[in-house]
Amino acid sequence: MEIKIRNIDPMAVKKIDEWAKEKGLSRQEYLRLHLESFAVNDVHSNIIDRYEKQLEANSLLLEKTTHSMNELIEVLKGLMLDE
Repeated sequence: MEIKIRNIDPMAVKKIDEWAKEKGLSRQEYLRLHLESFAVNDVHSNIIDRYEKQLEANSLLLEKTTHSMNELIEVLKGLMLDE
Protein backbone atom coordinates (compact mmCIF):
# COMPACT_ATOMS: atom_id res chain seq x y z
CA MET A 1 0.00 0.00 0.00
CA GLU A 2 1.25 3.50 -0.72
CA ILE A 3 0.96 6.75 1.24
CA LYS A 4 2.01 10.12 -0.15
CA ILE A 5 2.47 13.19 2.01
CA ARG A 6 2.90 16.55 0.36
CA ASN A 7 3.97 20.01 1.53
CA ILE A 8 6.29 18.89 4.31
CA ASP A 9 8.58 21.58 5.71
CA PRO A 10 12.05 21.07 4.19
CA MET A 11 13.65 21.35 7.65
CA ALA A 12 11.47 18.49 8.86
CA VAL A 13 12.46 16.34 5.88
CA LYS A 14 16.13 17.14 6.53
CA LYS A 15 15.80 16.09 10.16
CA ILE A 16 13.99 12.87 9.18
CA ASP A 17 16.77 12.13 6.70
CA GLU A 18 19.37 12.65 9.45
CA TRP A 19 17.56 10.27 11.80
CA ALA A 20 17.21 7.69 9.03
CA LYS A 21 20.90 7.97 8.17
CA GLU A 22 21.85 7.47 11.83
CA LYS A 23 19.88 4.23 11.76
CA GLY A 24 21.30 3.17 8.41
CA LEU A 25 17.87 3.35 6.78
CA SER A 26 16.37 5.11 3.83
CA ARG A 27 13.81 7.82 4.51
CA GLN A 28 11.09 5.49 3.28
CA GLU A 29 12.18 2.62 5.55
CA TYR A 30 12.53 4.93 8.53
CA LEU A 31 9.08 6.48 8.06
CA ARG A 32 7.46 3.10 7.34
CA LEU A 33 8.84 1.65 10.57
CA HIS A 34 7.62 4.63 12.58
CA LEU A 35 4.15 4.63 11.01
CA GLU A 36 3.77 0.89 11.61
CA SER A 37 5.00 1.32 15.17
CA PHE A 38 2.48 4.12 15.69
CA ALA A 39 -0.36 1.82 14.61
CA VAL A 40 0.87 -1.08 16.76
CA ASN A 41 1.24 1.18 19.80
CA ASP A 42 -2.41 2.19 19.46
CA VAL A 43 -3.46 -1.48 19.45
CA HIS A 44 -1.28 -2.16 22.50
CA SER A 45 -2.73 0.86 24.27
CA ASN A 46 -6.25 -0.49 23.74
CA ILE A 47 -5.21 -3.90 25.07
CA ILE A 48 -3.65 -2.29 28.15
CA ASP A 49 -6.81 -0.24 28.76
CA ARG A 50 -8.98 -3.37 28.61
CA TYR A 51 -6.55 -5.21 30.89
CA GLU A 52 -6.62 -2.41 33.47
CA LYS A 53 -10.44 -2.33 33.45
CA GLN A 54 -10.55 -6.10 33.92
CA LEU A 55 -8.03 -5.85 36.73
CA GLU A 56 -10.22 -3.27 38.49
CA ALA A 57 -13.27 -5.51 38.10
CA ASN A 58 -11.34 -8.50 39.44
CA SER A 59 -10.11 -6.50 42.44
CA LEU A 60 -13.63 -5.38 43.27
CA LEU A 61 -14.92 -8.95 43.02
CA LEU A 62 -12.09 -10.15 45.25
CA GLU A 63 -12.94 -7.52 47.86
CA LYS A 64 -16.62 -8.55 47.82
CA THR A 65 -15.68 -12.22 48.08
CA THR A 66 -13.34 -11.51 50.99
CA HIS A 67 -16.10 -9.57 52.77
CA SER A 68 -18.56 -12.44 52.24
CA MET A 69 -16.04 -15.01 53.47
CA ASN A 70 -15.37 -12.96 56.61
CA GLU A 71 -19.11 -12.74 57.31
CA LEU A 72 -19.41 -16.51 56.84
CA ILE A 73 -16.50 -17.11 59.23
CA GLU A 74 -18.21 -14.96 61.87
CA VAL A 75 -21.46 -16.91 61.46
CA LEU A 76 -19.61 -20.21 61.75
CA LYS A 77 -17.78 -19.00 64.88
CA GLY A 78 -21.13 -18.02 66.39
CA LEU A 79 -22.58 -21.45 65.64
CA MET A 80 -19.56 -23.19 67.15
CA LEU A 81 -19.88 -21.17 70.36
CA ASP A 82 -23.56 -22.11 70.66
CA GLU A 83 -22.73 -25.82 70.79
